[in-house]
Amino acid sequence: MTDFLTDTLRAQAKVSPGGAEALTRAEAALRRFVWFPEPRHFDVVTLWTAYTHLLTRSPDLPIAPRLGFFSGSPGSGKTRALEILSRISANGQDVGSLSAASMLRIIGASAQTDQPGAFPVTLFPDELDRTYSAHSAGSQDDLTIILNAGYKRGAVVVRAHKDKQQEVIRYPCFGPVAFAGLATARLPDALLTRTFVVHTKRARSEERPDSFLPVAHGGELESVRDDLSEWAAETAFRIADPSDMLALLLDERITGVTDGRDHEIWSCLFLVAVLAGGVWPERCLAAIQAAKEDAADRVDGSASARLLTVLRRHYTARPAHLWPVAVTKDDVASAAIELDPLAFQRFNGPDELRAEDVAALLREHGLKQVRVRTAHGRSYGYRWSALADAWDRALPPLIADDEDDSEEPEDATASLFRQ
Repeated sequence: MTDFLTDTLRAQAKVSPGGAEALTRAEAALRRFVWFPEPRHFDVVTLWTAYTHLLTRSPDLPIAPRLGFFSGSPGSGKTRALEILSRISANGQDVGSLSAASMLRIIGASAQTDQPGAFPVTLFPDELDRTYSAHSAGSQDDLTIILNAGYKRGAVVVRAHKDKQQEVIRYPCFGPVAFAGLATARLPDALLTRTFVVHTKRARSEERPDSFLPVAHGGELESVRDDLSEWAAETAFRIADPSDMLALLLDERITGVTDGRDHEIWSCLFLVAVLAGGVWPERCLAAIQAAKEDAADRVDGSASARLLTVLRRHYTARPAHLWPVAVTKDDVASAAIELDPLAFQRFNGPDELRAEDVAALLREHGLKQVRVRTAHGRSYGYRWSALADAWDRALPPLIADDEDDSEEPEDATASLFRQ
């Protein structure tokens, strides 16, 4: 009722909401219908949603960060999050599955319109990890090129003309994308570096959000979307001058805590936070700090780094002289599945990590498989000395005297590495 009265009074007075108010309403809508285990994720998703609207009104904004929802278990709210966001983002299209060809056609159609605020569209493909399974190898390369290139404004994908092979067609591919999947492990590392990753979990009974019924709640979300759209249209003039935009993107508050690709994506959200005002700049900076701490805990979202992390953690959990000289690919795959199921249980769509996948992942760190001796004969694997050199180069140093690790019981898990 409060939202209804607010909307009615605003319509009568013809007064648009302020930025902080528009973002707060969007966050409230998210919290009503979606549950995230980390409160900061509401800040990230709200700011990202507002940024999609600003992109349609500010043609000089150069970056369209990706947003990804991941969980190893069904029913954790990934698809619901996409559904709600598709209704409050700018030009949102909940597309389900998405091929490279259909993505180019959707973006190309929106790029050709002269209607203000109609470009770019925001796409919401679900189960993106299935596209990167071993069973979908033919469709991976084109989609990866579009998702990576479309991160920057002005990007195009060049294709040969169907009937005139001497001619080429340039398809625009720029636009924000939010996607969901069961695990990050199968996705390309370059895509993950362009993505705000939200790990979701199944909510307990007392944490479950309200059910969403389009016929009952669609109007409320449309009102939230319209508020964000009006705010973006009325705010765009503040960054119409490139120097004003750069001043915000290169604000020392954001450059002091991020760099490289992290700065590219987080500066977009910080720009929105500053333009909206209120508590949002502080909440954005707090989200950045929490994300950095989380990244330190997770080490690296890439599958190859997570595999190295598993190997290092369990190798260093016991004296080095108790280990054999080398470990087989099969033993590495079995251990990874048990120790990091979120990443490796559904590595190939419905299938788990295989020995040949281990070889491909470790090859990213310059590791080549060698013949190793086992109790059952000879097999292919890796020398621990080579693995140790790889994790010393790729992973941050271990924290000494970790009591939790030192008290971990010696069980069958560690024996998976034995030969």
